Amino acid sequence: MLLGFYLLTKGGDLLSDHCSNLAKAIGIPSVVVGLTVVSIATSAPELFTSIAAISSGATGLILGNIIGSNIANIGLILGISLIISPINTEKAVSSTQRILLLTLSCAFTGHLFFHPSHSLNKVSGSILLIFISSYLYFISKNALRNRKTKSLDSYENSNEKNNAIHISCIMVIIATAALWVGSDSLVFGAKNLASLVGVPEELVGFTLVAIGTSLPELAASISLTRKKEFGMLLGNIVGSNMFNIGLVGGVAGVLGPISVSTAYPWIDYISLLILTGVLTFWLKGKNLQKSHGVALLLLYLTASIATWIYNS
Repeated sequence: MLLGFYLLTKGGDLLSDHCSNLAKAIGIPSVVVGLTVVSIATSAPELFTSIAAISSGATGLILGNIIGSNIANIGLILGISLIISPINTEKAVSSTQRILLLTLSCAFTGHLFFHPSHSLNKVSGSILLIFISSYLYFISKNALRNRKTKSLDSYENSNEKNNAIHISCIMVIIATAALWVGSDSLVFGAKNLASLVGVPEELVGFTLVAIGTSLPELAASISLTRKKEFGMLLGNIVGSNMFNIGLVGGVAGVLGPISVSTAYPWIDYISLLILTGVLTFWLKGKNLQKSHGVALLLLYLTASIATWIYNS
């Protein structure tokens, strides 16, 4: 599992950096990079881990990973970022994006809770993929329409630009390979740990796997916080949570079906909705302070402890 954590962290970091470089070299505005490319890149570990879990038959890890990662993104990662530095949220994330995140989270948890088989199947997976594809299309279209007129090309000549594109493409391939190997290693170790300790796979997915696959978001968020790139930081948190549900959940459903065992702690769903609702409400203001970060961390710890108690 340690090898898996390491490869996922390094792979996610490389993928995030070079996807960003590639997007800038091609000419995609930074706002699109922050809300789409970086979000997709940092959600890649969850995607690869879920595919590996399906291949190995450890499907119980998938939904626990999605829900646990989204809870960790808000409670743990944003909480730590806020403790490092207060964040100016004015115009960082639009009201439409906030509402979409809350709506998607409610629909996702509601479907799993009320569906007779508590599962994601090909139909629900396809709906999630259509949703996230539409979101990606419209946010990109809107950003391109409103971008600044000055050129984003900082390269002196076409050869330098082409070299940068080629290097980024190679590094993206290497990062993707690291994610594949890391996800296989992590799932193998997590599955064995669940069997050894005698706890549900969903619980391992909610805790160890979720934190492990959220490490790229944590590394990126700390870096963005220190650079005062608050808009990109919040965009990454919101975007990653949407891609975790829409992309990872959608792919898992199409390749599945993925069912939730009766032993899964439904309190996790409540924790996800509470944290998402709190984030949606707080982003309406102009600033998030260190006290907000402490509150988010306490909520995250409370959710984690409640999950372990439920399964003890």
